[in-house]
Amino acid sequence: MTLFKPEKLARRKFIKGIAGAGVGYAWFSLDSSADSEKNSELDGKSKVHLAAACGTYCGACPAYINKHSQYEKRTTFGPPKDNIAYFVGYMNKLLCDGCLSGGTLAGHCQTCRIRLCAANKQSDSRCSGCEELPCYRITDLIKQGNYPHRQQYLPNLKKIREMGAEEWVKYEEKRWLCPRCGLPMSWYDAKCGGCGEPRSEQLFPLIKT
Repeated sequence: MTLFKPEKLARRKFIKGIAGAGVGYAWFSLDSSADSEKNSELDGKSKVHLAAACGTYCGACPAYINKHSQYEKRTTFGPPKDNIAYFVGYMNKLLCDGCLSGGTLAGHCQTCRIRLCAANKQSDSRCSGCEELPCYRITDLIKQGNYPHRQQYLPNLKKIREMGAEEWVKYEEKRWLCPRCGLPMSWYDAKCGGCGEPRSEQLFPLIKT
């Protein structure tokens, strides 16, 4: 099988990414099926809703941390690299409960073609079980901008398939907590906003060499 086969993906500017994402607005729907009871876990102890349809760990998303963290820590991202600083500034203005939470979603998550497709085709609303993976919806998004967190989509989906979503979320949660004080860190934090601990080497590097 060729699922999750590594491939070199082209880089584009962030503004093109926004334009590409705009295509998803044709799919705009707040259909209750996408936010069905099976995906609404905000009131429980499970955090499996943080395993997004595309393979993102929502717990490290700035929009999720903005809503669920008690600390002002969104100014700790690394030095600008291409369009990363602009992206972080954009995400810092959003609030989100997580892709499959059934709660508040950031605007681009509401209209995400990947999320809507998975909600219609997969029993758990995730791409990890899809036979078409990797499809153009995911590969197109990965290509839109030089964002290291998007390069994690396919490897993450493979791990979700192997580990199960709930165990994978537990694994990711540990990885994205500050090793010193335990505060959550976001994709592009260079250091912890609480104690200043440098970014863990277990996470993807902020600057490619």
